[in-house]
Amino acid sequence: MTFKSFVDNSSASDEWMYFDYKYVYQWFNTDDELYKDISWKQFGYSEKGAADATLWVGSSGAHTPAHQDTYGVNIVTQLFGKKRWILFPPGTGGLKPTRVPYEESSVYSELNFYCPNNLDVFNSLTGGRMVELSAGDALLVPRGWWHYVQNVDPINIALNIWLPHEKDGSTRVSEALIKIFVAQICKDLPQETAKLIINPNEDDIADTPLSVLFLQLDTVANAYLDNRRKLRRAKRQRTREDESIPTEVEDIDIKSLIDDKSNNLENAALITAEELVKLIKQNLKDYVNRDRPLCDDEIDGSTTGLCLTKAVIDAYSEANVINMVKQNLLARLN
Repeated sequence: MTFKSFVDNSSASDEWMYFDYKYVYQWFNTDDELYKDISWKQFGYSEKGAADATLWVGSSGAHTPAHQDTYGVNIVTQLFGKKRWILFPPGTGGLKPTRVPYEESSVYSELNFYCPNNLDVFNSLTGGRMVELSAGDALLVPRGWWHYVQNVDPINIALNIWLPHEKDGSTRVSEALIKIFVAQICKDLPQETAKLIINPNEDDIADTPLSVLFLQLDTVANAYLDNRRKLRRAKRQRTREDESIPTEVEDIDIKSLIDDKSNNLENAALITAEELVKLIKQNLKDYVNRDRPLCDDEIDGSTTGLCLTKAVIDAYSEANVINMVKQNLLARLN
């Protein structure tokens, strides 16, 4: 539909709509006023612009399931409407991480924050934070933080950017290894079963030749090794040149930055398990479906029929396992 149709129908529609994860450069001409006006200079990245930005447009109830990004640091800017973010630190227990449905760069939680059948699983969650972004607000999501995102207002528009992190090179090797493993499993499964294992944006994974997947692995592994060698050479050079000068490590005082009111910074507020359950109960009241049969991917536990397959993928993708595979691989390539 056109943007005008979306605006006209956003309040009247019975179902939520999301135009999400769309890179601006793929949808707007570089001569467009909107394209030219997008800049991340205010955040300290004057070289970043529309080519690095991702656009999100959605109606009330549109949401992204709870997950953690494996790459980068996320800055999201709210342009119109309200968007609710529920966040948890990387090591939070009880979120039940899984790689099914598989998507490169995303680790999903098995918990359904939108309209779950069982609320008991949320009672043990601790350390959560919640913030509702309004137009003009921006949120920094640190690397690896879990987040569930949901639009609150009928019309919602946001832009975001993922900034590179020093650990991305190593993570890309891990992701390439997992991708090869999942792709090989999907190649021998019936199409309908494979659909339950992968996210729609990865629907071509089973058709990707193994040679292409190995080429991708070779590229990211060699890039990581090359970068590691450069860093070691630079470190040795600095040691020789500055042997008598102690290395200074910049220590950023986050508290002072937040306490300085002129910075307009604040931490997202803590949310208790009780408050979280209350929010989810409101979701159930507002959005639970009573008028039509649910699709397979809308049912909690819809992948239970994949019990063994899912367990094998998750067991292989565990951080301690994939890190061991990666280190063995890099040692041999080195």
